[in-house]
Amino acid sequence: DGMLGARNTIALSATLALCLVMVQFGVVRRSPWSAPVRVAVPVTIALAPVALWAYRGRLGVWVIFVGLAANLCVIIANGGLMPMERSTLVSALGAEHADAYVTGAWISGSKDVLVERGSGRMLALGDRIIVRVGGGGFVASPGDLVIWSGLLILAAEASIAWQRASRKATRIEGVADTRPAEGGATTQT
Repeated sequence: DGMLGARNTIALSATLALCLVMVQFGVVRRSPWSAPVRVAVPVTIALAPVALWAYRGRLGVWVIFVGLAANLCVIIANGGLMPMERSTLVSALGAEHADAYVTGAWISGSKDVLVERGSGRMLALGDRIIVRVGGGGFVASPGDLVIWSGLLILAAEASIAWQRASRKATRIEGVADTRPAEGGATTQT
């Protein structure tokens, strides 16, 4: 019964985290105004640790928390949006496409506000890292990179836990352990 309760808590936690991501992306992509984005982005980021709390025993989740905190700080400092310098936008899109966006305004369909060099707050934590993928790409923040690192660590932790549980179940069921013993012979457990 305790194991079932733990599994339900973890499933609920994962579902809540996924719902937060979906709400944030839905609001960011569909909102015609910046006000809903300015509310949804910081609120969903602030609630993410609550959603992930069931996984707090994993190092990867704590790394994710650090990245979320960095993103939340810079977003709150810039009125609910992530700052992106015009020079970053020009590097990412090219000058002629970047000219379509107004400095100081929300970039529609994103969580970003376009700023000139030095005019935003905490710009070092803003969207400034261009990630090229195929013929396109996107712009990320240092916090995003930390979050992705945490996800990789969490995936590795989950893989290791799954492998250990699988080996333990094999030993409990009395299935042959085919690891070579000293001298090269296999052993039975």
